Amino acid sequence: MISTLREILFRLDPHRQSFLFFKWNFWRVLCALAAVWCVFQWQGGGFIKTLQDNIFIYFPNYLIHEFAHNIVGRIAFMGAYMLSGSCAGAARECYPVASWLTTLAGNGVETLVPTLCILFFLQLQGGRLLLPPLLYWCGTTWYDAARYVSDARASKLPLTSSDMMTNYAPGTVKGDWHYILQPIGLLDYDLIIGQIFYALAAFCLVIAIYSLWYYWTHNEEMLLNTHREY
Repeated sequence: MISTLREILFRLDPHRQSFLFFKWNFWRVLCALAAVWCVFQWQGGGFIKTLQDNIFIYFPNYLIHEFAHNIVGRIAFMGAYMLSGSCAGAARECYPVASWLTTLAGNGVETLVPTLCILFFLQLQGGRLLLPPLLYWCGTTWYDAARYVSDARASKLPLTSSDMMTNYAPGTVKGDWHYILQPIGLLDYDLIIGQIFYALAAFCLVIAIYSLWYYWTHNEEMLLNTHREY
């Protein structure tokens, strides 16, 4: 089991550039965990909130989110129709699944894009230089998801339609996560899931900052290790 995980890890990060291959010790781990806890506690407002939710990062996340709804929605409904044997009556039975996938695609693809970018640059020699901003970007998507999943029942946040034109006042419509969690019986756990997502957002932010420091202070060492691979 351990050897299998190790092999997977080396395939994902062949140049050993990610934080998993940093030289950790007790105090560094303790400081990192303390930093994650502090960010988790303070991200509801102030500088931490501004860092994770600002116009510069919100705009690309918003575009990916809404385009994912539209593109994945069309693919999902087309697939549902084709799998049903092109019978309109049978196709309707597949529509709830297609609708659920369409809704999930918003935050799902929003987080998937920076995650795939991270995995791509891990394959490149010197790709570590882009990992800190990509980790930060990935963290903002978890933060965005955390805000809205925590609001699944309360519906206190303003919402925008997938047409990117129609705005809804708080409480007038249900958000994506209401329709994601309700069919799978997790709607009553929206706040717990939100806290988990907030923790992931905090972790990504802390590791992004720590990685930036580590690459700066261990650059020569990492370059030497890279040359030894070839």
